[in-house]
Amino acid sequence: MDDGTQEHIQEVMPREMGELIEFHEMAYKLTGKVYRRTRKIKQHMMTCETCLNRQVKLGLLLTIEEFYEQAQQDHFSKLRYMVN
Repeated sequence: MDDGTQEHIQEVMPREMGELIEFHEMAYKLTGKVYRRTRKIKQHMMTCETCLNRQVKLGLLLTIEEFYEQAQQDHFSKLRYMVN
């Protein structure tokens, strides 16, 4: 929207434009709140024994043993690929 159109709408519909600005400010504040809460929850899930165990059981995380086994297999696969 160009400046001329925005000024025209502001003159014709001042209440709606005022409400739109308020909604925009509220959405900006809510986005920040959602981000901060989500970050706190993620931090908790990365350090909580219960959460980590549940993630492993659900298959969302690998155990350390599985991780190293997979990394070793990937390394050998890469070596085979490079040799061929």
